[in-house]
Amino acid sequence: MKRVLITGGAGFIGYHLARHHLGRGNEVIIADNFFRAGGKADRHFEELTRSAGAQFLPLDLTQPLPAGRLPARLDTVYHLAAINGTRLFYEIPYQVARTNLLVTLNLLEGLRACSVGSLLYASTSEVYAGTEAFGLLNVPTAEDAPVAFKQPTPVRFSYGASKFMGEFLCMQFGREVKLPVSVIRYHNIYGPRMGTEHVIPQFIDRVRRRENPFNIYGGDQTRAFCYVEDACEATRLVAETAACAGHIVHIGNPRETRIAELARQVMEQMKFEATIVERGARSDSVSRRCPDVSKLKQLTSFEAHTGLAEGLRRTVEWYLANP
Repeated sequence: MKRVLITGGAGFIGYHLARHHLGRGNEVIIADNFFRAGGKADRHFEELTRSAGAQFLPLDLTQPLPAGRLPARLDTVYHLAAINGTRLFYEIPYQVARTNLLVTLNLLEGLRACSVGSLLYASTSEVYAGTEAFGLLNVPTAEDAPVAFKQPTPVRFSYGASKFMGEFLCMQFGREVKLPVSVIRYHNIYGPRMGTEHVIPQFIDRVRRRENPFNIYGGDQTRAFCYVEDACEATRLVAETAACAGHIVHIGNPRETRIAELARQVMEQMKFEATIVERGARSDSVSRRCPDVSKLKQLTSFEAHTGLAEGLRRTVEWYLANP
């Protein structure tokens, strides 16, 4: 039985990653401070913490960790804690960047007193958000694509730049203390309990309210959507595969979908028809986003196996049951 620590474990992916490990009979320590949840746990998370093998650790990583706060031995540490959410990148950019750097620095310093088998840092495809503007973004995008930020002034970079710096900090910390570290960059993960601020739950809510006409922005833009259970399995494999140490690995699904087609598929799942009206792309939105996942397959033999139709079916069912 492995003992794992998941920071940000009350969040979308962290919650599902905890379920994934508990399903494998592991001991899971779930750390969070519920910043995105308004300071309290929802019933789904409370049920999770009552599972055999689960332990909740209330932890505010924006503060230095006192001695003994973390377990003395951890087989794997998954560092997912961060402020996410596009709206927040614009509304509180300083807090986003400050928090994401502090939670990483304080965790790394706290791990110095622990015996740790491996560390996985969860980053994001958002690090490539500025690369397209320079004509440097090949699609599908490989892990060695350049990361570019036009200037430090665009507030959207509050998230991508802070996560990119987190990658650097974790890699250098691993070299300093001789700890195997891997970095993953998630690409458009979706599924049950992902909140309300992402395109799929927003489409589900709007279809539930029977909006017609159905306005969309950037309908010709593409994304490659990866179901959360696939993402969690891939995440664990990267963390547990020795060959992944020292590498940056994309987690995602290589199948691109137009946003207009996504809207149609959500409508189909919910047995609703509406006139889709294109309102034009938002100026700061990336036109295409799709990961090259050949490195993930090479290192771990993993391939995403949940198709978009099946993943949407499960997601729609969950949101209709949990409005």
